Amino acid sequence: MCKRFFYLCLVWLGFASAGSLHAENRNLETTEINNSKNSLMETTLNLTQEWDKVFPQSDKVQHTKVTFRNRYGITLAADLYVPKNAVGKFSAIAVSGPFGAVKEQASGLYAQTLAERGFLALAFDPSFTGESGGEPRYVASPDINTEDFCAAVDYLCTRPDVDADRIGIIGICGWGGFALNAAAIDTRIKVAVTSTMYDMSRVTANGYFDTMDADQRYELRKQLNAQRTEDYRNGTYALAGGVVDPLPEDAPQFVKDYYAYYKTSRGYHPRSLNSNRGWNVTSSLSFLNTPLLAYSQEIRSAVLMLHGEKAHSRYFSEDAFKKLKGKNKELLIIPGASHVDLYDNLQVIPFDKIVQFLQEYLPKEAEVIETDAKTAFQQEMVFPIGEPNTAYAQYFTGNSYLAFVSKDQVPVANVTFEPGCRNNWHIHRATKGGGQMLIGVAGRGWYQEEGKPAVEILPGTVINIPAGVKHWHGAASDSWFAHLAIEVPGENTSNEWLEPVSDEAYKQAQTSNHPQ
Repeated sequence: MCKRFFYLCLVWLGFASAGSLHAENRNLETTEINNSKNSLMETTLNLTQEWDKVFPQSDKVQHTKVTFRNRYGITLAADLYVPKNAVGKFSAIAVSGPFGAVKEQASGLYAQTLAERGFLALAFDPSFTGESGGEPRYVASPDINTEDFCAAVDYLCTRPDVDADRIGIIGICGWGGFALNAAAIDTRIKVAVTSTMYDMSRVTANGYFDTMDADQRYELRKQLNAQRTEDYRNGTYALAGGVVDPLPEDAPQFVKDYYAYYKTSRGYHPRSLNSNRGWNVTSSLSFLNTPLLAYSQEIRSAVLMLHGEKAHSRYFSEDAFKKLKGKNKELLIIPGASHVDLYDNLQVIPFDKIVQFLQEYLPKEAEVIETDAKTAFQQEMVFPIGEPNTAYAQYFTGNSYLAFVSKDQVPVANVTFEPGCRNNWHIHRATKGGGQMLIGVAGRGWYQEEGKPAVEILPGTVINIPAGVKHWHGAASDSWFAHLAIEVPGENTSNEWLEPVSDEAYKQAQTSNHPQ
């Protein structure tokens, strides 16, 4: 039975290959970092400067590498993603996971995507892994890895471009459990999002699907403690081996899914534990006796839990959600999705929902004001950009602005969209006449009727929208856009606002009509 447990948990435990007890040559040195209020000893890390992520770099986001120190004196490496052409105080999000991954994989994709949506986002390598410090290498800890999230909040709180009252965290896979644990202890965290969460304490102590009993746990402890003796005697740490390779023909589907991500060009990274030789075998000892979610019922901040309908790990999120209290908690099960789908499948990861939840529960006192790009765009057109379109913000993805050109006779408004902004699907209703006319003013945008290809809108393009037609319009992903909106007179006119345009539908509208 123990062998079966090791097989099922091969990403976490598995049988070992030998690894050095000492850290690899990391060219570390120590330097004193002076702060206006204190001085901290922070280790200087040898960070890779070239773009080495498993996902493409966005041209909408400024990327830099940063370091910060946790409460145990370990220096963590992180990638910072900041929206371009923006100033002011941002809402900030710290992201980590999956368990055994590095920031160049799923957490970096999440962070960059959120930065494209207007957040300052930080993807970090946990202690003892990736480019972060800490010895011995390849160790996980329920305490220290929870602290890693809190240390990221330390860093974000002290940045001048971050509103310290608007900080959230996202934990993927095993880091979902650490995120909940961090939210239970750190009141500075206003929102916690878990994606395809594992409870690492539960899976270590009970096995998958809670198949282990006390006798089996005892046998596991014996094996792990015997390994401790061998590690000390040999001066090496046995490693768990990462995702099994070659893949057995009878491997469970979720193991095949792990292989498809970590062992192929889709997600392989040379610093990823799961892609290579895995964690220290004895790393799991502390999880056997340390329940991560002991106080999750006391979390007062908002929590969004995401999981795939077909994920083998779904029960972790469902059971954890049952303990949470308060109306600001939500569990979203994504139809048809597997565990690994939520690592990198942009057609499955519900970023619209994540952004909506973050915007709903992060305080909104501060505002990021687009200055350089916005000012430059204003110079392209004769009509004013106007004020933030707050009255209709709930019907838009992204930021829009509204300036009435005329309210006499026929209402005419200049509507401006930031890059990527679009309104929801909607219908102009009327019993007679009615509808709307759009005239492109500046930039580049799109108009689409349901069931038809999208139409590109450039300055001077005229779009006639009859009443009763379901449609949407907005900016291209890489351009500011403005159009005049002219309400066509009619009887009993009204607007019926419908569902948002999903990221996939928005991308499809542009790529199918404007190939690169």
